[in-house]
This record gives sequence, C-alpha cells and structure tokens, in this order.
Amino acid sequence: MKYDVKEIRQDIKTGDFKRVYLIKGDENFLKQKYANLLADSVVPAGLEAFNVHKLKGENTDVDEIITCVEALPAMCERTCVFVHDFDFDGCNETEREKLIALFSDLPDTCVLILWQDTKGFSLKNKLAKDMLALIEKSGAVCELNKRDQRELVQFVLSECKKNERVIDQSTAAYLINCVGDDIANLQNEVLKVCSFTKAEIKESDIDAVCIKSVEATAFQMIDSLLVNDFDAALRDIKLLFEQKTEPTMILGALVSTFVDMYRVKLCLETGHNISELKSAYPVAYKSDFKLRNAANRAKKYSVKSLELSLEILSEADYKLKTSFDDNRIVFEKLLIELAVARKTK
Repeated sequence: MKYDVKEIRQDIKTGDFKRVYLIKGDENFLKQKYANLLADSVVPAGLEAFNVHKLKGENTDVDEIITCVEALPAMCERTCVFVHDFDFDGCNETEREKLIALFSDLPDTCVLILWQDTKGFSLKNKLAKDMLALIEKSGAVCELNKRDQRELVQFVLSECKKNERVIDQSTAAYLINCVGDDIANLQNEVLKVCSFTKAEIKESDIDAVCIKSVEATAFQMIDSLLVNDFDAALRDIKLLFEQKTEPTMILGALVSTFVDMYRVKLCLETGHNISELKSAYPVAYKSDFKLRNAANRAKKYSVKSLELSLEILSEADYKLKTSFDDNRIVFEKLLIELAVARKTK
C-alpha cells in the first residue's frame, strides 16, 4: 500500500498499525519525524524496554532483524522493531531470500519500521522487487519526497501560526526562495524570524535574520548583475566567503542557475512549455519555483549569451581547481565576465 504523512498520522491516531512500514524518499526531515512518531506510538509508555528493539543498519544483519521481529511482546499487544538505514541493496541472494520469507509471513504481534536514511531500497533484481511487493501487500511503503511550492508555503503558514505570527503567502514564498526547500532548515529559519518579529512577518524581517542558501545568494547575485549593481554582487561574494562557504559550492550554485536558465530558454524558444521540462528532469525540478525563477531571468538573456556564460563558468571552475589565484579574485573577475556576456546577441 502506498502511504503519505496523512495515512501515517491516521494510523498513529487510531492505533491501527500495519505490520511493516518502509519509509524512504529524499525528504530527510519528514522521514526522521514520521519514523520516530511511529516507533514512539506502537508500544505503551513504560513498556519500551521489553518491547522496542532499535537496530542500526550498519551494526545488524538479517538474522538479528528476524529474531527481533519474531520475539513475543511482554505485557502489551505488540512489539516494535525499528531498523535505521539497513543496506537492502547490499544484501546477497541468501539474505534477500530470508527477508522474502519474513515479509511473506510477518507476525501480527510486531510492527516493523524500516527507515531508509542514506541507504537505498532500489529494484535491482527480481528478489528486490518481490520484497517490495510483499511489503506493499502486508504493510505500507511511505515515499516521503521534497514538498512542492504549495505544500512548503502551507508549512510556513502553519509554523508561523503555531508561533502566533502572521505571514502572507507571497512572503512565505520569499522565505522559501531565500533559505531553500529543506524542511528542517526551513523550520529553524521560521522560528528565528518569528522570534525576531512581534506580529506580521515582512520580507525585511527575513532579510535581517535568516541565513540565505547558497542557491538563493546565487540568484541574488545574478539579479544584481542584471541591473548592473556590481557592488551588491560583490557584497554577496564577500558574505559567502565570510561564512566560510566552499568556493566550489558557490560556483556550483551559479552553474546550476545558468543551466536552469539555458534549459528554459531552449525549451520555450523551440515551442515547448515548462511542464515538459519538468517531466524531462523530474529529479532536478520537483517543484515549479526553480523553473519559474529561471524563466523570468532567462528573458533577459539570449541563447548565445547563456552559452557564453556557461563557458565562462567552466573556465572559472578550472581556475578554482588548478590555479593558485586568490579565490575571491577569481569570483570578482567571473562576475564582470558574466555581466559582459549577457550583452551578447
């Protein structure tokens, strides 16, 4: 069965748990939150010592998982076996067959929670597909991925309301663009701006206290170059260096932004639309705001100027990795070259 956070919350509320939950995806905050919520809800308070088995993937094996799952509960209805980051992809054929036998006949006296943090659960072969099918049959597969822009805005509105602060949707979207779409980081930044602001949150409050992501600062630098505000762009570079940001990360954010603009520009000029681009690159564009931002900026560039900009960024990358030049000087020259390249028709 396919699950999302609503279904997990409902199971916790009713106490009607599945026999197994596989929690995976690329949204780390949500995975950790709901894996722990499930683990804390299965066994009554005070009986955890006898009935909750927490296993770390790197320190356990298939046989230990099976032993814990088959152990009978003490003084309560069921046990909980919580397995964090077990390397299913690294299992050999014998181990997979043991897991298939386990998933085929899970006892109703145990809730097995499989939280995949950094390790994968891919479909490399038939045995892996069989395992996943059995989990879906007797339990829930929870694919918790990055939230889209609408969901993130609702998250910000909800968090501000909890802290008795008011924020409108456009300001919430501005906050997301500034700090990124990682929910754990976004929650921290919301708490900061709520502590700073007495009532309604404004963009100026966000600028005053929130730490902008490297990507957001890259957007800001490009916007400064579009209006020939070199001082602002140089201040952003200075700030990133003062924050000890790796030069390769700064350059990577700039490259990513220009690649987005180039893709959008080619897409629109060849008669296609942005939704097709999102479908072609589902991993890169999980939400729409990156593409919308790229489309707005790309209007001020020609295809030739974007191609030249990417060449200039490639040369800067080579300099960072091979020369002994001061990194800040490399970026200062880069900004000037990018400004000149934009004028190419």
